[in-house]
Amino acid sequence: MTALKYFNSICILIVCSILLGALYFQFGLHEDPCPLCLLQRMGMIGVIFGLSLNVIFGFDAKHFAVVLVAALVGMVFSVRQVLLHICPVPGDTGYGTPVFGMHLYTWGVLIFIASILGSSIFLFFNDRFPAKETHTIEKFEKYVVAFATILIFVNFVATIFECQLGPCCENGPCL
Repeated sequence: MTALKYFNSICILIVCSILLGALYFQFGLHEDPCPLCLLQRMGMIGVIFGLSLNVIFGFDAKHFAVVLVAALVGMVFSVRQVLLHICPVPGDTGYGTPVFGMHLYTWGVLIFIASILGSSIFLFFNDRFPAKETHTIEKFEKYVVAFATILIFVNFVATIFECQLGPCCENGPCL
C-alpha cells in the first residue's frame, strides 16, 4: 500500500473517531447535540465522503474539492457556535463538556482547518498521484470505508431519533 493511500485511510479514521466521540457525548454522557452540532457532523461526513472517493476511485482533485467544500461549510457552523460563546451571558460556560479544555465546536474549527490545509497540500502534489488505471483498493481500505459507511448510517439514525423529521429546536436548544 502506498504511503498516500495509507495516509488517506488514516485521515478517514481520524474523522470517524471524532464522530464516535460525538456519539459518546450524545448517548454515553446524555448531552444531546444542538442543531449547529448536527450541522458540523454533516460537514465531517462530507469530509469523510471526499476522502472515501479517493480510496474507491483513486486520487483526484475533484475529490479533494469535495473535502474542501465540506470542511468550509462545517467550519462556518463551528465558527458560528464559537462566536455565540465568546461573550456569553452570565452563567453560560459553553455548550457541552469540554475536552482538554476546549468544547467540541472549538475542536471542530481546528479539525476543519486541518482538513482544508491537508487537502490543499495534497493538491500541490496532484501530479504525483498514481494513475487511475493502476488504482487498486487494499483490504485495509475496504474495511476503513465500510466502517465509515456504518458510522455515517448510525449518525443518520441518531439524528432521526433526535429530530424526527422536523427541526431539532423542539427537542433541545435552538442556537
